[in-house]
Amino acid sequence: MSFSLRNLLIIILLGVVGGLTISLLDIKPTPIVWVTFFIIVFAILVGKNVYILKFSTNMNTVERYVKNSKHPYYRFLYAYLHDNDADAEKELAKITSDKLRVYITILIELGRGNYDLVEKNLNKFHSKEHRDYYSAHLALLKNSQDVYNEHRSGVKNRIYQLSLDAEMAYQQGNTVEAERFGQQAIAESKGVQRYLMIKTLEKNKRNPNRNSYF
Repeated sequence: MSFSLRNLLIIILLGVVGGLTISLLDIKPTPIVWVTFFIIVFAILVGKNVYILKFSTNMNTVERYVKNSKHPYYRFLYAYLHDNDADAEKELAKITSDKLRVYITILIELGRGNYDLVEKNLNKFHSKEHRDYYSAHLALLKNSQDVYNEHRSGVKNRIYQLSLDAEMAYQQGNTVEAERFGQQAIAESKGVQRYLMIKTLEKNKRNPNRNSYF
């Protein structure tokens, strides 16, 4: 069942419940009552989507959302993470947000090993923490310990810290520690972030020229 159809069924169900409630409580259906009802319905639908994207730990639910989303960014993610390059390129062409295109460029080119192109795009991040995280990640891949230390100190997000710990262990050839840190990062993440980490890890493990943990 698509999310659009599911949302329509939710609206119908809420409409029935709302109508019964108004009838049982003998509430006069004035314009303010209807406005309030539709605000509540809207909040429920938006809240459900926000929960899936930010807080859900059910990856089947998150994947259904990503797969069936009408937003080209999520459709790109689904195609890219499942090695469907043709669909990924098609959805990428629809993305107009400069912020998202910078993130996608770095995501793709890190996997391809095009480190010079990654470095050129790092300063386009508005978020300093994102710049520090990807700069530290890139430094590990280029075996630049001093640069890594400089940017690692700016990373405060717990998930990012664990991801860098996993990457450092992986680059040092310590696959056991890399897996421990990586799985801990996944366990502490939620929503699309967890989905992205799990699927990126799976994608990397399928890559015969793998160069990174995540």
